[in-house]
Amino acid sequence: MFAGHTSEGLPIWPVRVMVLGLLAVIAGYLGLWFAGRAEIRPTGLTTILMLLPAIVVLPGLWLGHYKTMIWAALVALFYLLISATDAWAVAADRGWHLLIAAASTLAFLAAWWHSIKRRRYLKARNTVARSRPEQTNFKSED
Repeated sequence: MFAGHTSEGLPIWPVRVMVLGLLAVIAGYLGLWFAGRAEIRPTGLTTILMLLPAIVVLPGLWLGHYKTMIWAALVALFYLLISATDAWAVAADRGWHLLIAAASTLAFLAAWWHSIKRRRYLKARNTVARSRPEQTNFKSED
Protein backbone atom coordinates (compact mmCIF):
# COMPACT_ATOMS: atom_id res chain seq x y z
CA MET A 1 0.00 0.00 0.00
CA PHE A 2 1.82 3.03 -1.28
CA ALA A 3 0.65 6.54 -2.13
CA GLY A 4 -2.92 6.05 -0.98
CA HIS A 5 -3.56 2.85 -2.91
CA THR A 6 -3.68 -0.84 -2.07
CA SER A 7 -1.43 -3.36 -3.76
CA GLU A 8 -4.21 -3.86 -6.33
CA GLY A 9 -4.34 -0.17 -7.15
CA LEU A 10 -7.60 0.54 -5.31
CA PRO A 11 -7.91 3.65 -3.12
CA ILE A 12 -6.99 3.15 0.53
CA TRP A 13 -9.47 5.66 1.99
CA PRO A 14 -12.31 3.12 2.53
CA VAL A 15 -9.96 1.03 4.65
CA ARG A 16 -9.04 4.08 6.71
CA VAL A 17 -12.74 4.99 7.08
CA MET A 18 -13.39 1.49 8.41
CA VAL A 19 -10.54 1.85 10.90
CA LEU A 20 -11.87 5.22 12.06
CA GLY A 21 -15.40 3.81 12.29
CA LEU A 22 -14.29 0.90 14.47
CA LEU A 23 -12.18 3.24 16.61
CA ALA A 24 -15.30 5.38 17.08
CA VAL A 25 -17.22 2.25 18.11
CA ILE A 26 -14.53 1.45 20.66
CA ALA A 27 -14.58 5.05 21.93
CA GLY A 28 -18.38 4.95 22.12
CA TYR A 29 -18.43 1.82 24.24
CA LEU A 30 -15.68 3.15 26.48
CA GLY A 31 -17.64 6.39 26.84
CA LEU A 32 -20.73 4.37 27.64
CA TRP A 33 -18.77 2.41 30.23
CA PHE A 34 -17.43 5.50 32.00
CA ALA A 35 -20.15 8.10 31.37
CA GLY A 36 -23.28 6.02 30.84
CA ARG A 37 -26.30 7.02 32.90
CA ALA A 38 -28.47 3.92 32.58
CA GLU A 39 -28.79 1.52 35.50
CA ILE A 40 -28.05 -1.45 33.23
CA ARG A 41 -25.04 -0.85 30.99
CA PRO A 42 -22.00 -2.89 29.96
CA THR A 43 -19.19 -2.72 32.49
CA GLY A 44 -15.80 -4.31 32.97
CA LEU A 45 -15.52 -7.75 31.45
CA THR A 46 -18.68 -7.30 29.38
CA THR A 47 -17.26 -4.21 27.67
CA ILE A 48 -13.92 -5.89 27.05
CA LEU A 49 -15.60 -8.95 25.52
CA MET A 50 -17.83 -6.71 23.43
CA LEU A 51 -14.86 -4.70 22.10
CA LEU A 52 -12.67 -7.73 21.42
CA PRO A 53 -13.89 -8.29 17.80
CA ALA A 54 -13.16 -4.67 16.86
CA ILE A 55 -9.74 -4.77 18.48
CA VAL A 56 -8.83 -8.05 16.77
CA VAL A 57 -9.60 -6.84 13.22
CA LEU A 58 -7.91 -3.43 13.48
CA PRO A 59 -4.29 -4.50 12.74
CA GLY A 60 -5.18 -6.51 9.63
CA LEU A 61 -7.54 -3.79 8.48
CA TRP A 62 -4.86 -1.14 8.83
CA LEU A 63 -2.54 -3.27 6.69
CA GLY A 64 -5.25 -3.54 4.03
CA HIS A 65 -5.89 -7.28 4.09
CA TYR A 66 -9.04 -8.05 2.13
CA LYS A 67 -10.18 -10.99 4.26
CA THR A 68 -9.88 -8.83 7.35
CA MET A 69 -12.06 -6.22 5.65
CA ILE A 70 -14.79 -8.82 5.16
CA TRP A 71 -14.58 -9.79 8.83
CA ALA A 72 -14.57 -6.12 9.84
CA ALA A 73 -17.76 -5.57 7.84
CA LEU A 74 -19.42 -8.42 9.72
CA VAL A 75 -18.17 -6.98 13.01
CA ALA A 76 -19.61 -3.59 12.04
CA LEU A 77 -23.00 -5.20 11.39
CA PHE A 78 -22.76 -6.89 14.80
CA TYR A 79 -22.19 -3.51 16.49
CA LEU A 80 -25.00 -1.94 14.46
CA LEU A 81 -27.41 -4.63 15.64
CA ILE A 82 -26.42 -4.27 19.30
CA SER A 83 -26.39 -0.48 19.32
CA ALA A 84 -29.73 -0.15 17.53
CA THR A 85 -31.32 -2.56 19.99
CA ASP A 86 -29.83 -0.76 22.98
CA ALA A 87 -30.76 2.68 21.61
CA TRP A 88 -34.35 1.51 21.37
CA ALA A 89 -34.39 -0.10 24.81
CA VAL A 90 -32.31 2.29 26.95
CA ALA A 91 -33.39 5.91 26.67
CA ALA A 92 -30.80 7.21 29.17
CA ASP A 93 -27.82 6.30 26.96
CA ARG A 94 -29.45 6.70 23.56
CA GLY A 95 -26.86 9.25 22.39
CA TRP A 96 -23.95 6.87 22.96
CA HIS A 97 -25.75 4.05 21.20
CA LEU A 98 -26.65 6.26 18.23
CA LEU A 99 -22.99 7.31 17.97
CA ILE A 100 -21.98 3.65 17.88
CA ALA A 101 -24.72 2.88 15.32
CA ALA A 102 -23.59 5.74 13.05
CA ALA A 103 -19.91 4.73 13.27
CA SER A 104 -20.64 1.07 12.57
CA THR A 105 -22.91 1.98 9.64
CA LEU A 106 -20.16 4.17 8.18
CA ALA A 107 -17.62 1.36 8.60
CA PHE A 108 -19.93 -1.16 6.92
CA LEU A 109 -20.68 1.15 3.98
CA ALA A 110 -16.96 1.77 3.45
CA ALA A 111 -16.34 -1.98 3.37
CA TRP A 112 -19.23 -2.48 0.98
CA TRP A 113 -17.95 0.23 -1.38
CA HIS A 114 -14.42 -1.18 -1.31
CA SER A 115 -15.69 -4.72 -1.96
CA ILE A 116 -17.71 -3.57 -4.97
CA LYS A 117 -14.71 -1.69 -6.39
CA ARG A 118 -12.45 -4.69 -5.80
CA ARG A 119 -14.87 -7.08 -7.47
CA ARG A 120 -15.11 -4.78 -10.52
CA TYR A 121 -11.33 -4.46 -10.63
CA LEU A 122 -10.81 -8.23 -10.51
CA LYS A 123 -13.51 -8.80 -13.13
CA ALA A 124 -11.87 -6.27 -15.48
CA ARG A 125 -8.45 -7.81 -14.87
CA ASN A 126 -9.75 -11.29 -15.67
CA THR A 127 -11.46 -10.01 -18.82
CA VAL A 128 -8.21 -8.44 -20.02
CA ALA A 129 -6.29 -11.62 -19.21
CA ARG A 130 -8.76 -13.75 -21.20
CA SER A 131 -8.69 -11.42 -24.19
CA ARG A 132 -4.91 -11.67 -24.57
CA PRO A 133 -3.76 -14.41 -26.93
CA GLU A 134 -1.94 -17.30 -25.34
CA GLN A 135 1.78 -16.82 -25.49
CA THR A 136 3.81 -19.91 -26.16
CA ASN A 137 7.50 -20.34 -25.51
CA PHE A 138 8.26 -23.08 -28.01
CA LYS A 139 9.53 -22.66 -31.55
CA SER A 140 7.49 -24.05 -34.37
CA GLU A 141 9.19 -26.62 -36.53
CA ASP A 142 9.26 -25.56 -40.19
